[in-house]
Amino acid sequence: MIRHVTKFSAIFALATLWLVGSPSLPSIGAASNKTETAAAPLASDPSGWMPADVFAADEGLPDPTVNTIVAQADGQVWFGTMQGLARQNGGRIALEPGIAGMGKRAVLALATTRTGDLLAAFEGSGVYRRRHGLWQFLGAPFGDHRVRRIRVIAHGSQDHIFVSGDGVARWDGQRWQHLPLPKMLANYEIFDIAMQPATKTTPAVTWLGSFGQGLVRCTGQWACTRVDITGAGPRTNEVRNLLLQPLHDGQFALWAGMLGGGVARLQDNAWVRWHTGNSALPSDFVNELALIQPDGKPSEVWAATRSGLAIMRDGQTWQPPIAHTQQLQANASTDRIRALLQLKTSQGATEVWVGSDGGALRIPLSGPWQLISTMGNRANGVWDLHIEPMTDGQQRVWLASDGEGVARYEHGHWRHYGSADGIPNLTVRSILRVPDGSKDGALWIGTWGGYVLRLQGERFVEVPTPWQKRKEESTSLMLTQGGQLWASTRTQGIARWDGQDWVWMPTGQHAPSRIYGVVMVGQDLWFSTLENGLARYRAGQWRYFQTDIGLPIDALYDLRLIAENGRNLLWVGSNKHGLMRIDISNPEQPRLVTQPALPAQPIPLVYGAVRDGRGDLLVCTDYGVSRWHLTDRGYSATTYHRQDGLPHDECNGGAMQVDTFGRVWIGTVGGAAVFTPPPYQARKPSKLVVSSLLVDGKPIALNTTAIKFPKRDSRLELSLSLFTGEKEAATRYRVLLLDAEGGRGTWGPAESHVLARLPSGRQRIRIEAMDFAGTQAVPITLTVQVPYAWWQTPIARVLMVMAALLLFWGVLRLRLRHLRQQEDLLRSMVNQRTTQLQASEAALRLANDELHRLSYTDPLTGLANRRRLFEALNTQLRNAQTQQRPLGLLMIDLDHFKQLNDSLGHLTGDRCLKEIAQCLLAQLPPQSLAARYGGEEFCVLLPGLDAAATIALAEQLRQQVETLATACCSNHHPHLTISIGAATLSATSASQNSDADGLLAAADRALYAAKASGRNCVRSARE
Repeated sequence: MIRHVTKFSAIFALATLWLVGSPSLPSIGAASNKTETAAAPLASDPSGWMPADVFAADEGLPDPTVNTIVAQADGQVWFGTMQGLARQNGGRIALEPGIAGMGKRAVLALATTRTGDLLAAFEGSGVYRRRHGLWQFLGAPFGDHRVRRIRVIAHGSQDHIFVSGDGVARWDGQRWQHLPLPKMLANYEIFDIAMQPATKTTPAVTWLGSFGQGLVRCTGQWACTRVDITGAGPRTNEVRNLLLQPLHDGQFALWAGMLGGGVARLQDNAWVRWHTGNSALPSDFVNELALIQPDGKPSEVWAATRSGLAIMRDGQTWQPPIAHTQQLQANASTDRIRALLQLKTSQGATEVWVGSDGGALRIPLSGPWQLISTMGNRANGVWDLHIEPMTDGQQRVWLASDGEGVARYEHGHWRHYGSADGIPNLTVRSILRVPDGSKDGALWIGTWGGYVLRLQGERFVEVPTPWQKRKEESTSLMLTQGGQLWASTRTQGIARWDGQDWVWMPTGQHAPSRIYGVVMVGQDLWFSTLENGLARYRAGQWRYFQTDIGLPIDALYDLRLIAENGRNLLWVGSNKHGLMRIDISNPEQPRLVTQPALPAQPIPLVYGAVRDGRGDLLVCTDYGVSRWHLTDRGYSATTYHRQDGLPHDECNGGAMQVDTFGRVWIGTVGGAAVFTPPPYQARKPSKLVVSSLLVDGKPIALNTTAIKFPKRDSRLELSLSLFTGEKEAATRYRVLLLDAEGGRGTWGPAESHVLARLPSGRQRIRIEAMDFAGTQAVPITLTVQVPYAWWQTPIARVLMVMAALLLFWGVLRLRLRHLRQQEDLLRSMVNQRTTQLQASEAALRLANDELHRLSYTDPLTGLANRRRLFEALNTQLRNAQTQQRPLGLLMIDLDHFKQLNDSLGHLTGDRCLKEIAQCLLAQLPPQSLAARYGGEEFCVLLPGLDAAATIALAEQLRQQVETLATACCSNHHPHLTISIGAATLSATSASQNSDADGLLAAADRALYAAKASGRNCVRSARE
């Protein structure tokens, strides 16, 4: 599988990553009030970053150190590692097994030709070529010494293959021809070679990068001179990599990556040097330079160093892509980069492959989603956001987070607001700008605890409210199109701001107890509520619509007025019934709209929807964001998840806004993202190839379309690849036998298929594939000729037909009689066997039921055992926290039980435990659970009981046991008594007892308190 990593520390990157060219990545924490600096303006580009795909040893790499990466013309990506050659195989990496004896040898260099050949240099072995899936050894140009680099240099229609190492050699089609290098390069390794074509004013130049002699320039008949790389900086005698960059005037710039010397560029006969002493280059040891061409942007130079990546966009300044360096460090525990490769996806989007000491990283350079912030990702992320235009054409971004306060992005700067800025609770549920008569209005926020605050200058001040401030309370603010401000609390009702004060509508009156969204249409206000369906507010009067108009009884979430086919409809999310549409053209009789049908969602919890700048709907759910496009044939859907750039798959309801550029900003549990709607267009079919063909384990050429089996029972093994460049794990394949009955295959993820026992004769095999979006590739058809058996020849078949006719009449009647006898016998056997199976099934069911009961029951008391207790406790804890209801727990201990055992014996003690258990069961309410915790200790789980009810029930149990008439008593023990410790989880807030261990520990401490108080009493964990 591919790992997508987007969860770093709380990172804000609205104009701070390689995607827009900023130098650094600002971070904001809950305790910081510092203003951070970013670079690019927000208005011109949706800045942020996209998560990369990480391929490590877990994904099939034979070794995490990736020395080199190349791609063939059809899109097949190859990796040279320290323990063999591998290729991308769908969502994984597969070791290439085709070269005998080379499976675990290091691959130091790879290259491809325009005709699709793959060239690989193995440690201590030489160079191999893969053509049409078959490997051929081309020899060892430098004996058992390393080949450092393979370069394929195009000259017209020809590809010239050069290798460097202990010299330079060229492949002439038959053998390696060593080039006559000057004596000054004797005994020096050549790391790289670059050939600069001649221009009108300059001759052709061959550049050599060497270990020890630095950069060498050769012209004509290998007249070579050493070139001094001038400029201040560290050593320049080890040139690891050379890159020729075409310029607009037909000239070239030469880039040199050095080991210990950083990067140098020769342009217009002048050198410019960058190293750690004068730039942001992360290391002076540079392994690779690559010219990258992002979509729609100027070309960039990327540098792979021993301390991470660096990118130059302006020809002057190196910038580190911090997010992906952190991602590499988090997954591979390294930032040493060895290889770079630019590639296009099947849809034409640019991506960059990065090889490192910890695996390979695939970085997309474009996409509709950009991850903006991981603020609040340790809790519930970004609860709300507010985007507002500024007078200079830029935009201001506000983020309201769970636990990290408020953040503002403006003019390239981040500003964080926390406790020191007047916010009493850093869980901010809503943020919006409220008209107040001023030009811009005032920024208001609603927080946990029930606070409403207004920004004055750079500090938030509290707005008085009629409701109480409580630890478990929260306030959500919402604004209508007409500028009316409404507030909804969790437990104390709703309120409307009239510009001077609140008009409070407490819980229990005619107003809904909680509202989620509000829309103004004419003089009517429409509300989505959590308990009362759709509500209309007109002239101070409330009216509710639910089942009477077809709405289900369900919690309703975000409410928006969105046009569909010329009609303005209310669109509302729900907890269990997805997205719904309501026609309010007749406000006295709203109508649920069902046509055109909406796309099915993988999960019914939908928070809401907005319309993006291209007119499509963006639907926020509990599992991803979907884009719905309406056509004449209905809606089509595209779903996005974390691998597409979302910080988390779970949206936060209401945290959706469309900005002035038509982009959609989304708040999720993991942070915030922005969606730039691309033009809607059908996906192009991806390239489907057969990556390997084996007949009886032996490889055959991939350009073979007519395959001949050597024998009738031969096996055909296919390895398939669909080159999408993204989400390969969701690719599906199907193999069909077109000429065989029942040859229809099924879609599945397997890239490898084995076909055996094919029917004799000519068989056509059709190979199909479709990508993650369901777009099918152009199929491939192979023809297989399977030999006939001797009895399948025409003459043998004629003879067999004649013999069959002669025997037919003689055996027909005997055969018919025999078949009737067999039928009767078979019917009898089937009936007998059916009876036996039914009896066995019943016995097995009874045994399983008894085994299940015994596994959850204490054998002495008949109560639940400790295993059943812990399962029930975890379940009830989740229910209590989700449904916000209390949960009680009693820990009970039989007083002086050891003395009772010693004086009356263990059998009497066992009987006492049984009687105590029956006494407990007789007094417990429904849905409670009594369990034997161990020895003389019992535990009682009380769902729905608050602290007072739990204590009351505990006292009742204590009294019942104290008055229990039992034969267990004696002169020394006139009656049985118990001590009880009680602990509860309240309905409205979590505490230190909000997990199973904490609740049990609290009850246990209370039990010890009861025993310390003289036994035969009840003590609460709160005492």
